[in-house]
Amino acid sequence: MWILIAILAVPVIEIALFVQFGSEIGVIGTLAWVFASGAVGVFLMRLEPYRNAESVRAALAQDSSPASPMAHSALRMIGALLLVLPGFFTDGLGVMLLLPPVRSLLLARLVLRVRTARPRDDIIDGDYVRQPDMHDDTARLPRQEKRD
Repeated sequence: MWILIAILAVPVIEIALFVQFGSEIGVIGTLAWVFASGAVGVFLMRLEPYRNAESVRAALAQDSSPASPMAHSALRMIGALLLVLPGFFTDGLGVMLLLPPVRSLLLARLVLRVRTARPRDDIIDGDYVRQPDMHDDTARLPRQEKRD
């Protein structure tokens, strides 16, 4: 439900901010802002695979898990994508995701939420062995060798 509200609220917020900032900085300033933030977002998106590879390599060299650098890289990529989208609100969210303390706080909250999730009690663990069906042509019994 909250995702639907967010999807509907973001365009309304963007339009309101375009009207507000557009009246302050003018049409040329607004267009310059949109194109500049888009260019910075594309630049960061193209740079991210190299940053990710380097941080994962460094984590593996220290014998630590590469999960944290990969999660930070994913959030940086989402931040860059938000910069590419036109709008002041998405630009603000994108810049926030590019800040390391914000990413660390967001990942800490996510890890805490995942760890405190209740285990599912409707799953029954079991094993099975499929027996060959006598009426199935694909299931054949082992051949016995003939003796002369």
